[in-house]
Amino acid sequence: MSDISIESQFLKYPTSMISDALDEIGINGAISGISAQRYDQGRVVGRALPVKFTKKDKDPNAWRFGGGVGKPLEQVLKTMSKGQVVVMDLEGTINATAWGGLASKLALRKGVVGTIMNGTCRDLEEIRECGYPVWAIGVCPRRSRNDFTFGSINETISVTDVEISKNDIIVADQSGVVCVPENKINKILELLRKISKQEDLLEDQVLRNVIQNWDEL
Repeated sequence: MSDISIESQFLKYPTSMISDALDEIGINGAISGISAQRYDQGRVVGRALPVKFTKKDKDPNAWRFGGGVGKPLEQVLKTMSKGQVVVMDLEGTINATAWGGLASKLALRKGVVGTIMNGTCRDLEEIRECGYPVWAIGVCPRRSRNDFTFGSINETISVTDVEISKNDIIVADQSGVVCVPENKINKILELLRKISKQEDLLEDQVLRNVIQNWDEL
């Protein structure tokens, strides 16, 4: 087994190539419709912290005066830890958000790798200024605590038909977000090495204009 961490090994590969490797074994791991909220935030890799917020109108257990951190988000911020990627499912809503500048700053201090929102984020200026990586459907200034309440944490969630469980590998870059199931990590790394070698050979032949048979690469 390699002495290099699993996360470091995945960091070498773009999400498009990882999606290809997953597709080779019949897994759709690409989370569609979610994009980077900074153009320069680069690629991140970490272990999934899956979070589910559920729709509930004006739940008193979610309410807190003013802005800042709502009570459902507080549970996430207390749980997240170094090396994780927070994956939050708000059912794809575009009318409210649970993640903003304060949460990003705290996540950064705790060594959290990034946040993936099946929904929107807010405080985009603060997020960009502090340099914390966030992927989301878009942005919305409206808080979520009137529409959503805490659902679950560290339980499997489904985002755009991709199942995400605790400790799965999440990789995110400018092309999007992919999830590698924990029990497929070694197989996907093996496939990635083969695909990467194949693409290096193809690129070399393209640049030298010597491609004769695509199937022989």
